Amino acid sequence: MELPDIAEKTVEKSLKAGASQAEASVFTSDSALTRYTKNIIHQNVASVTHYLNLEVVVGENKLGASSVKSLEEKFIDQAVERAIGIARISTPDPEFRSYVSPKPIKSLPGIHVKRTAEITPEERAEGVKTIIETAMDYDELVGWSAGSYENEEVTFALANSLGMEAETSHTRANVEVDTRAFKDGHEGAGFSRSYAHDIGQFDLEEMARSAAEDAVNSINPKSIPTGDYEAIFTPASMSTFTGFIGRLGFSARAYQEGYSFVTDKIGEQVFDEKLTITDMGRSLETYNASPFDGEGTPKGDLRLVGDGVAESLCYDNYTALKDGVESTGHALPKFARGFFMRGFPLPVNQVVSPGDASVEEMIEDTRKGVYLTRLHYVNPIRRDKAVISGLTRDACWYIEDGEIVHPIKVMRFTDAIPRVLGEIDAVGDSSTISKLASVTTPFVKVAKFNFTGQSEF
Repeated sequence: MELPDIAEKTVEKSLKAGASQAEASVFTSDSALTRYTKNIIHQNVASVTHYLNLEVVVGENKLGASSVKSLEEKFIDQAVERAIGIARISTPDPEFRSYVSPKPIKSLPGIHVKRTAEITPEERAEGVKTIIETAMDYDELVGWSAGSYENEEVTFALANSLGMEAETSHTRANVEVDTRAFKDGHEGAGFSRSYAHDIGQFDLEEMARSAAEDAVNSINPKSIPTGDYEAIFTPASMSTFTGFIGRLGFSARAYQEGYSFVTDKIGEQVFDEKLTITDMGRSLETYNASPFDGEGTPKGDLRLVGDGVAESLCYDNYTALKDGVESTGHALPKFARGFFMRGFPLPVNQVVSPGDASVEEMIEDTRKGVYLTRLHYVNPIRRDKAVISGLTRDACWYIEDGEIVHPIKVMRFTDAIPRVLGEIDAVGDSSTISKLASVTTPFVKVAKFNFTGQSEF
């Protein structure tokens, strides 16, 4: 039985069992992963996962949900019984109105690429071999590379009791390269990662070369004092900020719960005028392009920030009906794997508009600053002010008077996103853009970024 038929029949079963409304999401994921460390492939795995999520309403607003990792009828019947049972004993939700009414959905060619779906373990292994050999040939100081090569094909079908029926299929792949170099007891680290629907878009040799170059050049990093620095954010480090912008600012759920940092600031200047961010749900320039969201609402463009002004919130159906507006198509698919914020509308197709600066120009215009390859272990400290804290990682550099002086040791930062992006010196041109997991962005240079701690490594 096809996935749309399974979704539709699950809804029918739910209505016959006593539900007044029902919504069924059905997924099949065919994924494979080749992982390597210290120049040796040590893991090659593949899995096919089936998943069904059912949500039901009993009466006007008593809600229940259940999920199963099987599409066998007996397990689906159990999911229906559990969801109905949970709904009957649940506390009514006065803010629930209805599931999504059907709207026309246009297909989206280009998000499913045959060669990505059909790549073999041998082909992934050849890709890994290319990465390792390129890195080792770059310089005798390179010790080893580690990382992964992953591809996935996903089919998603959705149906609800209001007549919503939708289906889509997409492919995705990502490659990660982590390289180490050594000299006189000191170590340097380089990192590169790429995302694509089409594996043909990967430049594995360039990824390997870039990571190896950073690893060699970052050997024996030095400490720098804490305090404010000009900062050049690569797309990888910029993605940290855009991720929290979505979670802590422009999700309607965060706004309704009172901790969004743009509360009462829609229509006001929140960031520097050089910053424009549009969530482009159908754009093939984004990694999560899709014809519809996790509830069946057609996806489109939504400008979150225009010339620094906060413009729009991201809604799913639940939060939209609560505010008396329409969903903007930002419900996440109700699939257990990879979506830890279900029920929380998010912009996962952000596109930061490019400027006109090159990376070289950004470095030349820096008097006292840092070049930050990526950030990690980042967490919110104060959500309503978008204060976050985390660490630098991999081949970060100190810049003085327009020149890179030396690599820096790991630093702790704590800063507010509106402050950091409130004074932008330059935005990179189109040549600096990278497509990442939830954002496509150029380099960005800011006037102030606050380091609050040092490390010994």
